[in-house]
Amino acid sequence: MVNYKSIVKNLQKHYSDATKVVVVNNNAKVLHSTGNWKVSKDIKGFLAIWGGGNAQFVNMNNIRYSVLQMAPERFVATNRQKKGHLVGSSIPGTDTYLIAHIKPKAKGWMHMAYPAIARAAAMMKKGSKAQFIETEVDASDDNGLTDISSRLAQPSVDPYLKAEVEGFLEWIKNSQGLNSYLLHSLQENDPNRISKLAEIYNELYRIFYA
Repeated sequence: MVNYKSIVKNLQKHYSDATKVVVVNNNAKVLHSTGNWKVSKDIKGFLAIWGGGNAQFVNMNNIRYSVLQMAPERFVATNRQKKGHLVGSSIPGTDTYLIAHIKPKAKGWMHMAYPAIARAAAMMKKGSKAQFIETEVDASDDNGLTDISSRLAQPSVDPYLKAEVEGFLEWIKNSQGLNSYLLHSLQENDPNRISKLAEIYNELYRIFYA
């Protein structure tokens, strides 16, 4: 059985700007929630909006959030009166979702919140071995300052960017992820969306094969 409470605690330790967190299934049943967030009266409407994929606003606890990003695996919204942000991630291979409230003054939240939450969501998949990426340098390293200097001199990848790419790869592998999204777009026969997908394909082809 997945220990939601433990993973949420690890998430808040790793990314402390996630001040409130809830885990729900697609029937709007709350599986776990931090004690400071009561969302049961709003969660059904929230999930309906997320599933609809085209809303501009969502309400949670009498706060209205403007939707910035909405896809099957990702939800990002912000309150224009500086009351915080909402960030959600689907849990791969399940009908369950992880949603967090991000504090208003969180620095760089647009780049940092979703990768952290997506990583926590990946950890909630049964049998997952995903873990948070540790970025601190161990001060007790026996190899001394020379080894630390050599590591600092090497090119590094932003750990949050890496986590977001890994979350994207999980979405690609998920049968309800990219494949389902592409089929749905084609079935809708939306020329604007299909055109944008073609542009993305061409750009990816250029990056890897040009």
